[in-house]
Amino acid sequence: MGMIRAIGGFSWVAVICVSLCSSQNVPVAAVPPIKRLLFLGEEKGYRHEAVSHAAGTMERLGRESGLWTTTIRTDTEVLTKKKLEYNAKTLNDFDAVMFYTGGDLEMNDEQKASLLSFVHDDGKGFIGVHSATITFTSWPEYGEMIGGYFDEHPWVTFDAPIVVEDQAFLGCSSGVSHLC
Repeated sequence: MGMIRAIGGFSWVAVICVSLCSSQNVPVAAVPPIKRLLFLGEEKGYRHEAVSHAAGTMERLGRESGLWTTTIRTDTEVLTKKKLEYNAKTLNDFDAVMFYTGGDLEMNDEQKASLLSFVHDDGKGFIGVHSATITFTSWPEYGEMIGGYFDEHPWVTFDAPIVVEDQAFLGCSSGVSHLC
């Protein structure tokens, strides 16, 4: 009987230990949240045929890598921080905006202020692709944000330097690592 009590007592101690251990906050490797990209493909004026392909490629790359989700839009309604009808997405729902755009897009002053605030105040990302440098050529703050405007095509090929500031950049890891 003494042996049975000792085993029974030991069982209770084991149950209590397991219970206490499982209730402790054991650190678990945090999985970074999936980023959310807004791809805007709207052009006023010349239409680049590659915009649709670029949008699809960005969506596929994000999905296949598991690093981001992509929302593709061809209008500027989403470029605001104001609440929209029907719980439509706004800049508040994204981590970065990619412009494959051209010309003067239909954006009011509030939307322009929201985009600048998204980047400068919130620290979110802005990616300008190709013709994004011919977008809003009369909006100085956009030109400053994107770093300059398109002048003209050089129509000849030339060797251009590639400056890699971060060897760990994801773009250096697949297919173009010889450039990094």
